[in-house]
Amino acid sequence: MRNGTYALGVLLLMAGCGFEDLEPPEMVSMTQARPLEKEQSLESTVRFDIGSLEITGEETRAPLYSMDLEYDRRSCTPDIQYGAFSGGAEGRLSFDLRRTHRMGMRRGSSENRLRLALTDSIPLSLRVTTGVGDARLSLSGMKLARIDFESGVGGAKVSAYEPNPIQCEYVRLKNGVGAIEAVGLGNLNFRELDFEGGVGGASLDFTGEWKHDADIRVQVGVGGVNVRMPREIGVRVEAERHFLSSLQLEGFSRHNESYYSGNYDRAAIRVSIRVETGVGGLKITWI
Repeated sequence: MRNGTYALGVLLLMAGCGFEDLEPPEMVSMTQARPLEKEQSLESTVRFDIGSLEITGEETRAPLYSMDLEYDRRSCTPDIQYGAFSGGAEGRLSFDLRRTHRMGMRRGSSENRLRLALTDSIPLSLRVTTGVGDARLSLSGMKLARIDFESGVGGAKVSAYEPNPIQCEYVRLKNGVGAIEAVGLGNLNFRELDFEGGVGGASLDFTGEWKHDADIRVQVGVGGVNVRMPREIGVRVEAERHFLSSLQLEGFSRHNESYYSGNYDRAAIRVSIRVETGVGGLKITWI
């Protein structure tokens, strides 16, 4: 319900306060890079209020991070900070592009673009929050210790086509208004994954190189969630009783309050999925 209210508020704001569109944007570009020195880990926090965002991995021996930014400086202000702690072993990068105009949307503000590349040679904790616009996280080959991604209004895609070489303790994905697609989640090597659905459909593809059991929590929003799971993974599903009618579980059988895939007892990797109520439904498709 809160997601629906949020979406309505954003649409009304965009429709009713459009007088700033008459002012032309003042687009500027900037680049920044920092070499990898003593850092043995990196914590990166990104907030991008409006525009298109892309985050990728840099190849080994590349900079610690590099970025290319285009933004309308009449309506947005970037705040970029970096610090090294524990004798230089722990790097912390903060990027924040906030809107300076609170009313309406300026013409050109949606043309803001950021491409941020992060090194794949040290463990990374990544937190990303987006506002209005599209976001793409290409996580292939990165050493991911933790991921927290929250999208606002617009489409979002998360992909991991190569295995994560270290264990990722926790993954959180949350979408606001718009579809979200995640591909190769099995490659993230996670122990625990939380997904919070908003307004718009979601596709969660768990293909990849699984190394151990995992726990998944899915909070279904408006539009439903389609989970794509490799056939060799054993799956147990738990759901709130009044939500059972919204589940589509082909090849599952019910025992007590849980549903088990046909291969559960003999599977080398087992996944537990906890489903929480929402307006849409959840479907598990075997691939």
